[in-house]
Amino acid sequence: MGATVVFWSPVSGQAGTTTNLLAAATCMGLEYSARLLLLGHLQSSYAAVERAYYRPAGREDMHTPDTGIDALLRLLKNRKLEPVMLRDYAHPLLRDRLDILPGSIKQEDIFIETAKEWLTPLLAVARRAYDVVLLDGGSGSGSAWDEMLRQQADVWVVCLPQNRLLLERFFQSAEAAMLQGRRTLLVFGQYDPYSTLTSKNLMRQFRIGPTLYPVAHNTGWMDAAQHGEANPFWFRNRKIASGHENHLFVQQVRRLAQAVIDSAGTRQSLFGGKEGDTL
Repeated sequence: MGATVVFWSPVSGQAGTTTNLLAAATCMGLEYSARLLLLGHLQSSYAAVERAYYRPAGREDMHTPDTGIDALLRLLKNRKLEPVMLRDYAHPLLRDRLDILPGSIKQEDIFIETAKEWLTPLLAVARRAYDVVLLDGGSGSGSAWDEMLRQQADVWVVCLPQNRLLLERFFQSAEAAMLQGRRTLLVFGQYDPYSTLTSKNLMRQFRIGPTLYPVAHNTGWMDAAQHGEANPFWFRNRKIASGHENHLFVQQVRRLAQAVIDSAGTRQSLFGGKEGDTL
């Protein structure tokens, strides 16, 4: 049985929640033998994921009633969905390692109304088919749907801003209290290593411990995620020297990826992928 991992941020637009998720997923897909599923749900959340892995020409005809979450929900309602079937409705990003399930083609309010009662059984089936199921849980207290997603998490990856005022508010909030007793990874997304608000200083001030995962802002990765170049970026940068401009970012994401694998309880062997494996 696999685990559901939800990436979420208490604030919008400052902690790189989606880009952290995509970076960690790609790194895990390349470096671990675990089977991973990026599960699309709302069309708006899926669009950023799709854009990171497919160039514009490759995104054509990916949204049909016969693929993605809409097709799975129909099978689930008719009691015909089996774990082995999930891979037939997903798209491979890294062969036998990382798949993506397209989001709904329906309007978001219509999809949520029909899907909310089926979310728990759908994720239960997905965990039987994959070692790790990765979800973008959005930001803030948000909608009832995002709250449902977060409550399904076996592991929370909480992406925090490098902002003292916002951190003070978060650690005094009900959301922070909910993390007690849960498997939680705290990440500083879009991290600036040259700021005086270093991860060590913030850990000390807010009594965060014993581990925090900074992920530095990286222009090359942000550009790659906008142009369908997520996989090529990681193939190019996996073995770069310590003096390279992308080295810090790659090492930080690698550390986060290992923590996600460990927290999900599915530590798999490391291995090296080949670029042809993306086919």
